[in-house]
Amino acid sequence: MSAPAPTTSDPPAPVPGAAQSARRGGGRGVTLRAFLLRPFLLPFALLLGVGVAVMVGVNRNDQQLRLVSDAQARTLLLNDLNTQISVMENGERGYLITGDPDFLAPYREGDAAFQAAVFALHDLSATDLQRTNLARVQSIVVRWQESAARPEIAARSDSLVQAAQLVQRGVGRDLLNEARAIMSVMRTNESARLSAATAASQATLTTVRTLTVGGLLLSLILLLLTAYRVTRTVTRSLNDLNAGASELTAGQYQRRMPAMPVRELAQLGEQFDRMASAVQDREQALVESAEALRASNTHLERSNRELEQFAYVASHDLQEPLRTIGSYTELLARRYQGQLDARADQYIAFTTSATQRMKTLIQDLLAYSRVRNAPRATQPVDTAALVRDVLADLEQQILTEQAVIDVQDLPTLNSSPELLRHAFQNLIGNALKFRDPQRPPQVQVSAHRREHAGQDSWVFQVHDNGIGIEPEYHERIFGVFQRLHGMEDYPGSGIGLAVTRSAAEQLGGHLWVDSVPGAGSTFSLALPAQAPVRPEPSDLAATFPAASPPNTPFTRTPPAGDLS
Repeated sequence: MSAPAPTTSDPPAPVPGAAQSARRGGGRGVTLRAFLLRPFLLPFALLLGVGVAVMVGVNRNDQQLRLVSDAQARTLLLNDLNTQISVMENGERGYLITGDPDFLAPYREGDAAFQAAVFALHDLSATDLQRTNLARVQSIVVRWQESAARPEIAARSDSLVQAAQLVQRGVGRDLLNEARAIMSVMRTNESARLSAATAASQATLTTVRTLTVGGLLLSLILLLLTAYRVTRTVTRSLNDLNAGASELTAGQYQRRMPAMPVRELAQLGEQFDRMASAVQDREQALVESAEALRASNTHLERSNRELEQFAYVASHDLQEPLRTIGSYTELLARRYQGQLDARADQYIAFTTSATQRMKTLIQDLLAYSRVRNAPRATQPVDTAALVRDVLADLEQQILTEQAVIDVQDLPTLNSSPELLRHAFQNLIGNALKFRDPQRPPQVQVSAHRREHAGQDSWVFQVHDNGIGIEPEYHERIFGVFQRLHGMEDYPGSGIGLAVTRSAAEQLGGHLWVDSVPGAGSTFSLALPAQAPVRPEPSDLAATFPAASPPNTPFTRTPPAGDLS
């Protein structure tokens, strides 16, 4: 009925896979369905037997109740027969004594009721003897009517004396006494049948009640015992699996699961063993891969350092010959301008322009290299003051472009002032450079605190009303030397946004752009908050240097809210 208890001994040493499977009996063990259902077969069979016994007892009790009901009905009919005989006799004697025809009405009604009761009792008769006795009673009553009642009624209509003489003969009295004696025997027999049916019904109810209560109690006890033994076995097996899994999690991959009494649990244990072997192999492979990757990273870092050092040294060393070329080209232009032909002047102009572009590229490369190698030490930085310094550096460009700059409240946060200066210098400079020819530049610098990439961040935004950027170029513009326009339209080396993104990454932040062509762009710089301190409003009162001329587009507007 119940499953065997699982093995609780210490786990055996590792064995090969086939032997391990044979040891567990994974292919021969009982299935989980059979293991769970088989122990409950006996309690369920007992409950089914109790149910069948109850149904049989109920049916038998119904039969006994029908017998009781029929016996009660027959007893009532026998009493009614006796009553109707008395009614007929009393009606007949009342007429003989008084001569009043009204006394014959009960006689006739009693006769009709007597016949109806006889028919009903005949249909409900339990035995042939009862039907025979009923026929005898009916025959005696008929004889009484023919030999006594009717002759006496006919004689009374002629003479009271003649009727009295017929009554004195006693024929009618003897016949009715005989009928009453037979009906008394029938009532006695019917009472015996009623008592027997009642006793049988009570006995059936008692038996059913005993079987029901006893069967239910026994079934409940068996169910509890079975459930306890099944859950104990399953719990032990699962505890063994959990213990084995915990050891595997702790790195004991040589651990093997103990034998299980259930086929599915045994198969699960085999899967654990296979998984442990696979994890052990993969962990070894990962260790080897990690060693190879560590060596590769070391080599790559050394190569990157050498490459960055080479770029820095090369860019730095290129400036000296470039200055020489630029100086002598300018001397040629000043001394021999107009003395040579137009083509020579053009060649000198091309050389001067190319020298200037090369100088700009080298300076931008040096800036990019410095940003890439900048120290990551941080300090409290007042970004409002930093932006004011940047705007002071760009003052001539702002005045030339008649730009309107709106700087909202900016926070103080722990960061690198040098990297932040690079970022704001490039973002604000680009907002001024890539202007729409049809309208003066309008630039808004704002910041708001929110969660970004799962961390508390300050998101700085530089919004302009310039030419905008097509969506397919939103990522390309952050590459080194990536340009979307010709030098004659918008000068520059195409490295400024690469420097800005590199600075953002060095600060642990993120830089992206949202733009609509023809409507402007919004560059967003998200930096970790690192417990920032909001500056007092008085710290942001002045945005531009006092040297700024009055009535210029240099303006400072109140905060305009979040532009994200």
